[in-house]
This record gives sequence, structure tokens and C-alpha cells, in this order.
Amino acid sequence: YMITEAITAIAISAIAIIFLNPGHLAMPETVNSLLILGLIVAFLVFAAFVIREKSSDDRETLHVLKAGRFSYLTGVGVLVLGIVVQALEHEVDPWLVLAICAMILSKLISRIYSRFKL
Repeated sequence: YMITEAITAIAISAIAIIFLNPGHLAMPETVNSLLILGLIVAFLVFAAFVIREKSSDDRETLHVLKAGRFSYLTGVGVLVLGIVVQALEHEVDPWLVLAICAMILSKLISRIYSRFKL
């Protein structure tokens, strides 16, 4: 599973970077559509691995939890940085705000749910 999970993570990153259009190449609409489809499929495969992630012992559980915490804080940190940079330019992208609110709200809801479920 690790290799497939790593490959899908790299695929998601590569497709996202292509969307930045680093070479300023004009992408035909069909290529753009295929990239969108590829990004969605790669994300769904990656999400399936994350959801099915199981640990065999307490130590591995701790590693999984630490990795989740680190990735969450990295994501929120990058979004905060993006909001600050764009606020200094007086043009904040609403998607940055929506993404950070979704991450924080989902974290809060999952903590509340797990508190009452356990």
C-alpha cells in the first residue's frame, strides 16, 4: 500500500503543479479536462488509502496520529500564509478562506464526535 499511496500523492502534486502552468504553455481544453479528471481520480485513490489506514500496534498508531497532525498543521499553516500574503496585496482569494474554515471546522467536528462516541 505504501508504494501506491506514495505514487498517488506524487501524482496529485504533479497535476497540481501542472495547473500552475509553469512553462506558460497554452493548454487545450481537452488537456485541461483530462488533468481535472486525473486530479479527481488520484485524490479519490489517495483518500481511500487514508480512510483505510490501519495500524498494527500502538507504536504505529502513534506514527499515524503524528503524521495526521503534522499534515493538518502544515495545511493550515500554508493557508494562513496564503491569506496573509494576499491580505497584504488587498485581494484575498475566497477559496483560501473556505479551505481553512473547512479544515478547522472538520477538525472541531471530528473531535466533538469522537468525544461523544468513545
